[in-house]
Amino acid sequence: MPLLVRRNRRSKRIYLRYNPADHNFALTLPQSTLISEGVDFIHTKAEWIADILNHMPLKKHIKPGVVIPILGQKHRVRYVDKLRGSFALRHGELLVSGPRDQLARRIEDGLKKIIRNELTDLAAYKASLIGRNINRVTLRDTSSRWGSCSSDRNLMFSWRLVFAPYEVIDYVVSHEVAHLRHMNHSQNFWNTVGV
Repeated sequence: MPLLVRRNRRSKRIYLRYNPADHNFALTLPQSTLISEGVDFIHTKAEWIADILNHMPLKKHIKPGVVIPILGQKHRVRYVDKLRGSFALRHGELLVSGPRDQLARRIEDGLKKIIRNELTDLAAYKASLIGRNINRVTLRDTSSRWGSCSSDRNLMFSWRLVFAPYEVIDYVVSHEVAHLRHMNHSQNFWNTVGV
């Protein structure tokens, strides 16, 4: 299993994190910390690392024939020779076409387009309920956050929300949109999340 070692001049202590998206561990060291101190820290976390490795699911490659959740509903990925566009959602299937050597990219691009449309529409609707406007919605492949909201009214979401149950998607969007009104986690913020 890969171990990424990073130095962070703002960090005051050593951190070890597991990144499930990339199946690796990241060790963050303060600027003046020796690598040997980082190795010693890893040894103190041996039980935690073993627990992660023992419970880690096998990585499922998305390819034709595989069943995946999309917006809370199960869909089987199916390759079709001819299709208007490169993908379509129909009757419990994610249909994908194009050159077979580009299927993985086309599937991911299709999933990103599906979740982008869903998040953009849902965020605009929820923002209208609280009298706010959104500047921009972007997608990223984040490892530790489902979403964020900037003071410029930009919302960012992990594209992997496409695999989440719809209730989770709805909550994450509600949470980030509420930050358009309250850039904190005060009681007023939580009241806005519930709108």
